[in-house]
Amino acid sequence: MKLKLIGGSGCGNGPCPAVYETDNKTIVVQGFVVDPAQAGLDLPPGETAVEIPRYILEQALNAE
Repeated sequence: MKLKLIGGSGCGNGPCPAVYETDNKTIVVQGFVVDPAQAGLDLPPGETAVEIPRYILEQALNAE
């Protein structure tokens, strides 16, 4: 799988939340892991939830 950054950028001191488009035309989101129980989520096996700043998603939505 090849990733193309479409939202977010390095924050100067290591990896940061980001949004990527794959060569399969799917989206990969890198963010901070959310505790499903604390958030009231019922996730099936193999899924997780991540949190990213809103501006990163807005950048991704406006990407060409």
